[in-house]
Amino acid sequence: MPTVFVYGTLLKNESNSHLLAGSVLLDANCYIYGELYDTSLGYPTVCVEMETDQVVWGELYEVRDEVLHKIDALEGYIGDELANDYDRLVINVYRRQAVTKALVYVYPSIKTAHMSLITSGRWRNR
Repeated sequence: MPTVFVYGTLLKNESNSHLLAGSVLLDANCYIYGELYDTSLGYPTVCVEMETDQVVWGELYEVRDEVLHKIDALEGYIGDELANDYDRLVINVYRRQAVTKALVYVYPSIKTAHMSLITSGRWRNR
């Protein structure tokens, strides 16, 4: 089953967390290296293109394929090298005792140039 790192509206008790119903929470306090931005549209995005010491905190889930398809639809991901809203990458997720590869939905840096950086790296602390 796919593993997905979430950092915004898919977090537990956030507006889109219902999409993860039936998924297995593997870690409720893990992070990736990247920059978290407020889109000013009620949801965040992450950019991971540059080397950074900034971290983005989130949750790690194991999801069924049908849940992944629902998340793809939410994030505007329609496939590799197509006109996606978010891109979907496999990157390292850092956990207390391990590093895990997981899917993460991200924006390219060109889309984040006008957005506000959330320096805490936590969507709930914006």
